Amino acid sequence: MKEVLVVDATRSPIGTGISKYPLLKSALITLSPQDLALQVLDASFKKTKIPPAAVDILRVGSNVSLKSEYFKQAPDREIALRAGMYNASCNISQKACSSGLLAIAEAAQAIRYEKANIAIGMGLDMMCNVPDSVNIGALTCPITKKSMAELADQKTRELGFTKEDCDVYADESYARAKKHLYEYESGEYLTPIVLEPETGTGYSRIFNFDQNVLTDEKIFKNAKDKILKGCELTTVYNSSKYGDACATLTLMSPGKAKKYKFEPLARLLAYAENSLKDPKDFPIAPVGAVLKALKIAKRSLNNIDSFWVNEAFPVSPLFFMKELGIPWDIVNPCGGAIAFGHALGATGAVLCVNAICQAIKEGKKYIVVSLCNAIGEATAAVFEII
Repeated sequence: MKEVLVVDATRSPIGTGISKYPLLKSALITLSPQDLALQVLDASFKKTKIPPAAVDILRVGSNVSLKSEYFKQAPDREIALRAGMYNASCNISQKACSSGLLAIAEAAQAIRYEKANIAIGMGLDMMCNVPDSVNIGALTCPITKKSMAELADQKTRELGFTKEDCDVYADESYARAKKHLYEYESGEYLTPIVLEPETGTGYSRIFNFDQNVLTDEKIFKNAKDKILKGCELTTVYNSSKYGDACATLTLMSPGKAKKYKFEPLARLLAYAENSLKDPKDFPIAPVGAVLKALKIAKRSLNNIDSFWVNEAFPVSPLFFMKELGIPWDIVNPCGGAIAFGHALGATGAVLCVNAICQAIKEGKKYIVVSLCNAIGEATAAVFEII
């Protein structure tokens, strides 16, 4: 098997995923998912100097945007052609909230087993550009007919966590996200997005920060005690927010990286999935996925410098830390989706970019990214910073 090297990690800022409310409206709402993806890809190609035609594989992880009016025939191939990747074999990776991480794993498999040399794994979802019914459907379990919030709330109570536990966790997520808000752009991992000109001005605007992080003090804290329908503990404040985002990892074989004289950012050591019987168990599934991935990577929990466990709801990282004895300071060290938003199928790729960025900045060696997903599943990946 070939090694899989990460030679670039780039993402967009995260929009709010909201289309209706003026104070919450997504800054990205004037763009189509394809337009957003093209700007992120263009920024990546400019950084790496990789000719787009040299890319062998494109995998696009998406969820709700697959039902967008913007996505017609073969959106993955449309993105590739418009970006100049006309030689790339393309496909959509779909695994609910884990879609972006699955796309990266499938791109890596193409290098390991299929003789590809350059592959891009992308996460792309824009919740602001689909009807509310699509977002609600994506967040509703077809087996139990309950929302993900209701199922997570039930599991939270079964595990003995309280609303105070959830609120305290959310407070810290917001604080960490604010502290690190602009670091991704300064580290050249977040690419500013050019928006459509405002009516009558003729001037384009630049969007360069995660929108939800600066919105919470105005809006979300007012909802701290407003329990979501069907829940007893879960509120808008202490659960993940809607989001819009695109993120990519560019992967290479060692031979091709040597030819291009690249200094890789990281090595993808392992990817694993974990499935449990009951749909309400999705928040605890990352524990099994991480342990499986670590076994494949031949690493132990003690080897890992930071864990990035998606904050769909606080119960997932809270259980993860309690079950495995992991200190909070190395779990989601820059906050998570409770603060910056959960763009569903894009989030796995966003977390990979954030994790790699922060690990390089802090001189860390091994990192783990994991996401729970419907129905009762989770994924995990292990990276070694080079």
